[in-house]
Amino acid sequence: MIGLFFASILAGFIAGAPFGAAGALVADAALIHNRRRIGATIMAAALGDSLLAFIVSFASNPIRDLFTEYENIFFIIAGAVILLLGIALWIVAMHSSAMSIGGATGPVSVFFITLLHPGSIATFLLITALFSMHFAAFNDHRFFFASGIAIGSLCAFSPVGILFWVLSRKAEKYVRHLRCGLAAMLLFVGLYLLSKGFN
Repeated sequence: MIGLFFASILAGFIAGAPFGAAGALVADAALIHNRRRIGATIMAAALGDSLLAFIVSFASNPIRDLFTEYENIFFIIAGAVILLLGIALWIVAMHSSAMSIGGATGPVSVFFITLLHPGSIATFLLITALFSMHFAAFNDHRFFFASGIAIGSLCAFSPVGILFWVLSRKAEKYVRHLRCGLAAMLLFVGLYLLSKGFN
């Protein structure tokens, strides 16, 4: 059980590595320089990861079958949502002063992006499969698995929030450029997922 918990922390850190859409939204929340908002956004990202891990741990085989059957529809929905968030972030960056806005996205958006991202789902399906093979009592300790994922995810997203928080204080004039870069990344991810859905 202790081994499962610590392995889950490591898995949560790796799965929460902030290179995707959720990481971009955490960075954007930090650029606003609102302590309460960045804290809520990081918690939402970690909660999305841990809830996804918990759900997948109950039904990795049926979820994998459902994903395979409706893969194109899922990619289209996920791509459209991420694309809309990217457009909203781009509009906000272009038409508002860099630090006077509340941001295009909030913790609820981050939670759903984290929960619905195909990469996250695939990652947690793989982690669940590996853990269920390696830990004999995996099915009896799902709470420890999800808790470890939450802690690891917090450890992955928090440095991004801190980095962009410091960056926004040191270089306020570059915040708009950073925000446009984050928006462009979201637009790219959304278009990529849509293209996969229509293939």
